[in-house]
Amino acid sequence: MRKKPVRRLKPHETGLALVFAGLIVGSCATVEAPLGPIGDSKGAGATVRATQQGQPSDIECPGVTIRSGASAWQLPSGGKATDVRYQGSLGQLVRECAILGETMTMRVGVEGRLLVGPKGGPGNVKVPIRMALVAEGPQPKPLWSKFYNVEVSVPEGASQAVFSIVEDDLTFPMPANREIGNYIVYVGFDPQGAAAASRPAPKAKPKPRPAPQAAKPAAPPPPAKPASPPPAKSQPQFEPPPAPPPGVFAPPPGHTK
Repeated sequence: MRKKPVRRLKPHETGLALVFAGLIVGSCATVEAPLGPIGDSKGAGATVRATQQGQPSDIECPGVTIRSGASAWQLPSGGKATDVRYQGSLGQLVRECAILGETMTMRVGVEGRLLVGPKGGPGNVKVPIRMALVAEGPQPKPLWSKFYNVEVSVPEGASQAVFSIVEDDLTFPMPANREIGNYIVYVGFDPQGAAAASRPAPKAKPKPRPAPQAAKPAAPPPPAKPASPPPAKSQPQFEPPPAPPPGVFAPPPGHTK
C-alpha cells in the first residue's frame, strides 16, 4: 500500500497554533471548528466551551469577532494616497475560557498579516490592535478594553510578515444571572489608539506660588493725652452761722452781749 505524503505546516500556519497548543492541552475545553484561513475576517475561529475547576461548564465562551470597519489598516508614506508602505489585515481568532467562582478569565489569540506596499521595505513596524469586551444590547456597555502596539519585523526581501498576539488575562465578573450570551470580544485595528499612545503625557503644571503678602503698615501711636490743668487751689469755705432755735429772734448784726 502506498503511503500518503505527510503535509508540513507552513511557518504562518504554525504561529498561532503553537501558541494555543499549551492553552488547550491540560484542560477540558474542546475545539469544535477548525481555524479559519488568514484574511477571513468573518471566521470566528475556534469555538471553545468554558471549563470550571477541570469540569466542562454549561456556560459558553463569549464570542470573538472582528469589529466592523476595523479589519484593515494602512500605513501611508506621507505622499499620495496610493503611496502605501504597509497594509495589515486580520485573520485567525481563537479563544478559551475558564470560570473560577464568580469570575471568568478568557485567553484570546489573534493572528494577522502585514503586506509590504510600494513604498515599504524591511524593518520593524508597529501595528495598532485593540481588544474590547462589550455587553451588547439596546445600550451597549463596555466591560474591558486594551490596546496593543504589536511590533512586526519585516525581513529583507519579504513581501509580507505574519504576526500574532495572545491576551491570557481577560478577566471579568459574571453577571448575577450568569447570562453572558450577549458578551462579545471585538478585535480590530485602532490607529487612534496608536496616536494617543505615542503622544507624550502632559506635564503637570507647576502650582503657582502664593504672592508675598504686603507688610502691614505700622499702627500710628495713640494720640498723646492733653496734660490736665493743675488743680485749682481750694478756697476756705465758711459755714453759715447756726440758725436760732425756733421762736427766738436772732440778734441784729453787730450786736454783742
